[in-house]
Amino acid sequence: MKFQSLANLISMSRIALSLLMIPMRDRTVVFVALYLASGLSDVLDGMIARRTKSQSLLGARLDSVADLFLFGAIFLILILKMWDELKPFLPCLLVVLVIRLINMAIALRKFHQVVFGLHTWGNKLTGLAVYVSPLLLLVFKPAHIILPAFGISVLAALEETAIHLVSPRVDLNRKSIFFKD
Repeated sequence: MKFQSLANLISMSRIALSLLMIPMRDRTVVFVALYLASGLSDVLDGMIARRTKSQSLLGARLDSVADLFLFGAIFLILILKMWDELKPFLPCLLVVLVIRLINMAIALRKFHQVVFGLHTWGNKLTGLAVYVSPLLLLVFKPAHIILPAFGISVLAALEETAIHLVSPRVDLNRKSIFFKD
């Protein structure tokens, strides 16, 4: 129970760090420190839970909620700093959002519970793409970063749709449609 609490505290720290990033977006050193700490917390919470065999449904859901906060903070900061450059890519975001909402509706209808996301390899790759995108946008044109991240996100979201449709129960830690852990 002790390690489960530690992993959950780390997930909750990502929520706090994500919220702190927003007002610190113009203080580069503080922002980068918060940003890197958020990313590290995303790696550590699951790693600690798996290595100590203290995974839990609460922990998996908390991780997904913390990821939503981090992605929301990243999105808001990018909009505040780069609105004109990013505006043409909003339809991409809406496509992913609609698929994710459909996934939530499928899970709610089929499994009678809200599922924010499965811990598939595709969703982990999406998380990595979203996490590194703001850093890459400092160097590359938005289309070179956003379109590949969009492609990864759509494929991961569609894989999650397929998993929901074929699975008899929710398995938050299912790695892929192709593998049953």
